[in-house]
Amino acid sequence: MADSGPSISKIVASSTSFVEKAVEFRHFMLFTAFVLLLDSCLVIFYGKDLLSSFESLNEPEVNAANAIVFLALFFFSMALFFPALRQIIRLGIAWVYFKWFWSLESKNEYGDGWHYPSLKKDEALKNRDNFVLDIIAKHEEEIMNKHINLNVGFALVLLFAVNFLAIGSESLNTLTQQAAFLLDKDFGFWINRLINAGIGVFIIFSLIMLGLSLNPVEEDKVYIPSGNVKSDV
Repeated sequence: MADSGPSISKIVASSTSFVEKAVEFRHFMLFTAFVLLLDSCLVIFYGKDLLSSFESLNEPEVNAANAIVFLALFFFSMALFFPALRQIIRLGIAWVYFKWFWSLESKNEYGDGWHYPSLKKDEALKNRDNFVLDIIAKHEEEIMNKHINLNVGFALVLLFAVNFLAIGSESLNTLTQQAAFLLDKDFGFWINRLINAGIGVFIIFSLIMLGLSLNPVEEDKVYIPSGNVKSDV
């Protein structure tokens, strides 16, 4: 009984950490991408959807070796393939944008106090200005988190499109195709409205996320409140 106190504390701490991650949007996108990729792989390689594959743990696709291979594929896709694909597509969009739509007038949208982080960081390092260095460090962390979220969101949108449009058949439906069938069923007025709203919100979110992740324009400036600093525009 002496260990019950610490054990309960560990359980509570683990549960709290799980809940915090569950309500964080990035983890929602990661988990959804994981489920969609798993369902797509099962349909392609085993001719089964996700729901039917785990009806029994004795199914041939449910084993440790396949799990390890899938995890390797998932990590490769999220860490390298989708981020690289996103940047390649962005380069193509950027070439079109800067060739046909970009103008010099859009260069001076920022007022005084906005600076390029790399330039201000070099200056702050020389002057040992910890205030400016802290601002730039927070800005760099925000940019890094932004790109991670956009990479995950881009992967989620592509996996959703592939799962819904590119695979499956009349006799074998993917997870997203089965979800679309819910629109044709009658669960009652309010339940049907909730299903329609949920699917609509997800589609709108996917379109917005796709646009944000492929946006070719990225203003990498940080605001540093200083009355005597010249603008780096």
